[in-house]
Amino acid sequence: VLLGPSGVGKSTLLRCLNHLVRPSAGTVRIDGQDLGRLSHRELLRARCHIGMVFQEFNLVNRMSVLMNVLCGRLGSLGFLRALTYNFSREDHAAAIQALHRAGLEDPALYLRRADTLSGGQKQRVAIARALLQAPKLILADEPIASLDVVMRAQIMDLIAGIAARDGLTVVASLHQIDVARKYASRIIALS
Repeated sequence: VLLGPSGVGKSTLLRCLNHLVRPSAGTVRIDGQDLGRLSHRELLRARCHIGMVFQEFNLVNRMSVLMNVLCGRLGSLGFLRALTYNFSREDHAAAIQALHRAGLEDPALYLRRADTLSGGQKQRVAIARALLQAPKLILADEPIASLDVVMRAQIMDLIAGIAARDGLTVVASLHQIDVARKYASRIIALS
């Protein structure tokens, strides 16, 4: 957990980890690869295995829940298939499995527009989208900041459970010390 008050740079550090923001100094190594030395194409390929869960969910509101989850596969599709959202049956089955793992098992929900969901449901869709990437690493930027107290615990339990079952590393930015102490195996405080 990256822990610190608002404005300290937690989100910027997370974005440096997948090179959405280029670090001004130093190197970022993930799975033995120095991301700063990769070509644009290699960096895109590396990012396919780095799931990102955002505070504001970053869902496409006009798209259905299922299509939002399927967007997790866009990076692994060829240009034309990605441009036309041409997903295979296997992609659809994997998206439904990811939704189940994220705690969204009601098929009636899959065709609903993302903007009709509650905050907790949106965050579960975002987690399912990250899972569809088959990530080696999940970066979670304030994943519980927009949620009520009960939903915060459910989402953190979900992320921790997925990390444990899949053997994933999760780097999360938080500003709640009690949550960090409960879930983190390592805490990095920023000031």
